Amino acid sequence: MDYKNIIMNKSSVRDYKEKKVDEKIILELSRYANTCPRLAEDIEMDIRIMDNDVVYRQLDGFAGYHGIMINAPHYVILLSEKKDHYMENAGYVGESIAMKAFDLGVDSCWITFTDSQKVIHRLNIVTGKEVVGILALGYGKKKKPVTLGALKIGDNYSQADMRKKDGNTSTVLPLCQMVYIDKWGEGADVDKLMERALYDPMDCARKAPSTLNRQPWRFLIDGGKIILTMRKDNDISEYEERIDAGIAMLYFEDVIEQTLCKVQWKLGPVENTYGIPDDYVIVASCEA
Repeated sequence: MDYKNIIMNKSSVRDYKEKKVDEKIILELSRYANTCPRLAEDIEMDIRIMDNDVVYRQLDGFAGYHGIMINAPHYVILLSEKKDHYMENAGYVGESIAMKAFDLGVDSCWITFTDSQKVIHRLNIVTGKEVVGILALGYGKKKKPVTLGALKIGDNYSQADMRKKDGNTSTVLPLCQMVYIDKWGEGADVDKLMERALYDPMDCARKAPSTLNRQPWRFLIDGGKIILTMRKDNDISEYEERIDAGIAMLYFEDVIEQTLCKVQWKLGPVENTYGIPDDYVIVASCEA
């Protein structure tokens, strides 16, 4: 896939034609979904593509923003075991499927849901896993960029409200405010990033969707090490932070592998804290 081109052109779509996606494309997408790379390969997932007649009526009123279900010809249901970093992994895998769908000429959109167990029950799914994501699939009537919105969490991750915010007027942070070199706050300029072959990966990473478009990620470059940090906000849940982190890692990784070299994210903190402020947390690091 041409990841850079996909990131620059892809948008979420909420209004779909009734036309079904060709069975060969659905089969290819299903194979990809269940074999695509994960952030953590030891996390078991079960990813299913279901048709409108199985999903729409069962989830209308129970899924979708304010219970208004997106009416699409197909849906991707992502199920995952609960394990360390499984939500980051869900964001990474779910957005990877959306990118593959776009590459195949199919539009998609993340769908709000409020209760994993209710979705499992209404779709008559036999599983010991949790629903960690729902995507609409089909051919859009009109594309409307959306921003991943607030996700409300109960006592555990089985309850989540994945809101979307329409609009394409949001401002993207300049790279010098998102990428630091050598020390915190030392903004990277375009020339420095070009010299290190990091301009394209960073430029694409900053275009990743985030909760309420708050663009919480900051990258710190220390020699060949890339450190991803995320801002902690009081009105944003841990679930939201993890989904956003997974998507940001996917965008960076896909483009740097396309333009420079293969990388592997190491999830969790690093030894050197680099004087990072208390309202930011180190999520992962990789070597480029």
